[in-house]
Amino acid sequence: MIIFIVLTLFRLPFLISSGWMTIPELSWMIVGERMNDGALLYVGIWDDIGPFSAITFRTIDFIFGRSQLALQLFGLILFFFQIFYMNYISLKHKMYNENNYLPALFYGILGLTFFNIITLSPQLLGLTFVLLSLNSLFNHIETRSKTDGNLLNIGLYIGIASLFFIPYFIMVLVHILGLLVFTNTAIRRYLLLIYGIIIPFILCWLVYAWFGNTYEFYANYLHSLFSIETDHFITYRSFFIVLGATILFFFLAALKILAGFGFTIFQVRIQKTMFFGALISLFIFMVFSARDGYSLIMFFPWVAFFLSHFFISIRHSVKREISFLFYFISVIVLYFGIAFNAFNLEKIIDFNSLLLKAENSQMDFENKKILVLGPDISPYYSGLQATPYFNWNLSKKHFEHLQFYDNMELIDRNLRSDIPDVIIDQIDLAPELFNSIPILGSEYINIGDGIYERKKLNN
Repeated sequence: MIIFIVLTLFRLPFLISSGWMTIPELSWMIVGERMNDGALLYVGIWDDIGPFSAITFRTIDFIFGRSQLALQLFGLILFFFQIFYMNYISLKHKMYNENNYLPALFYGILGLTFFNIITLSPQLLGLTFVLLSLNSLFNHIETRSKTDGNLLNIGLYIGIASLFFIPYFIMVLVHILGLLVFTNTAIRRYLLLIYGIIIPFILCWLVYAWFGNTYEFYANYLHSLFSIETDHFITYRSFFIVLGATILFFFLAALKILAGFGFTIFQVRIQKTMFFGALISLFIFMVFSARDGYSLIMFFPWVAFFLSHFFISIRHSVKREISFLFYFISVIVLYFGIAFNAFNLEKIIDFNSLLLKAENSQMDFENKKILVLGPDISPYYSGLQATPYFNWNLSKKHFEHLQFYDNMELIDRNLRSDIPDVIIDQIDLAPELFNSIPILGSEYINIGDGIYERKKLNN
């Protein structure tokens, strides 16, 4: 409870300020809003968000409307649950030679390494089920607990996590490696694990099959993992500056613990499994994440585990206290430095592309339906998203091929299904679009700065 109170107090600068709205947060709120307006995900609104995440944001929007505060408060509650559960796993499986609450402490501190980690993101939502799958894996590695239920649970948890954030599907490699190296699990049980992963996907597929939209589910979600570009909001340089102390202590911990002695066989197996989990998370982060800060959460279980081991291994109390103070202060200074724009950090750490652009979000489009042709969704902040074309990485497969009649027909049909009052052209595409579909072009007038307004609004 103390950790929860401290985290809440530390989050106050971002909870009470309106200047920290991010592009992904706006995206999640719009998806929830559109679904509450009757749009079917992947059909009525094109985005690559996980279906379970979308349902969560739809529920938030239904109760609170567009509320960043609601996302952050519920994210804080879920993050606290993960802190509790991480510590529960460590105590249950005796990960350390002595019982302690350091995993909870470091998990909480890691939440302060970047300003936007503790919010209700798909990554945070999915990680909850990754943690549940870890508990089942460690149950199975223990010789007395090898049951079919553990394997089925692992598969179900990974499947559910993937329907929040699809790259978590790759986390199954952590479990398969742990089973292959540390157990003599029968092939039949691996098939049970795969079956558990598939079940949640089959249930989602059946929903879209009922509406006759299985292709959209495949193209806009499943296939999007490998087929669309990923926006990168923050540079590796900025991450290294913010996470410098954490990276340093993690590698020191990994080198010391993995090469050390004095652990039980089961503890050694857990250590190697957790290190492999860190490597898989790094792979997901570098290849599949938008490098938006939210994705850092996937490192927390593994990093908190090794940091706890490292500080326990420092036997000299003075050295341990000094090392901890150095780490804690470095995290807090950077965290509040960003919050209050101190130490000229804005010149060193570049996260402006992650934040909502004020000049675009303040345009007067209240109660108007908007279509944005381009990647910046900031204009939707003051208006209503129209047509299925939302995620530009998905939408451009239509708009970048206007020479094909089938594409023009689909575009015209999708625009007519929810005709926008305003079209905002960020990439100088509207002239070509209107030339390809003259009837559509005749309905809009250019009012400047790439903004096209439907003529009837001026009557």
